[in-house]
Amino acid sequence: MHRLSLFLVFVLVSGCVALVNSPVVIDQLKTRSAGFTGCLPDANVITNVNGNTDGSGTWNATCKDKIYLCSMGSSGAPTYSCAVAVN
Repeated sequence: MHRLSLFLVFVLVSGCVALVNSPVVIDQLKTRSAGFTGCLPDANVITNVNGNTDGSGTWNATCKDKIYLCSMGSSGAPTYSCAVAVN
């Protein structure tokens, strides 16, 4: 699990669109988002994945017609959060 988190950090930091949108990364973001959206990982649709050079990143998770803005912090162990985006 730690290896996958490090891979996700690497991909978000790399800024490479092809890697950020890879199935492995999208699956990880679906899983990370699931606890916040209340949906199973496969029910989350991930879009707008953005990585920063400091290791942080943001993405949108859509579940049951609700869009969530999710983020990953960069200090220490990665921390994740999602909240319903206000339209």
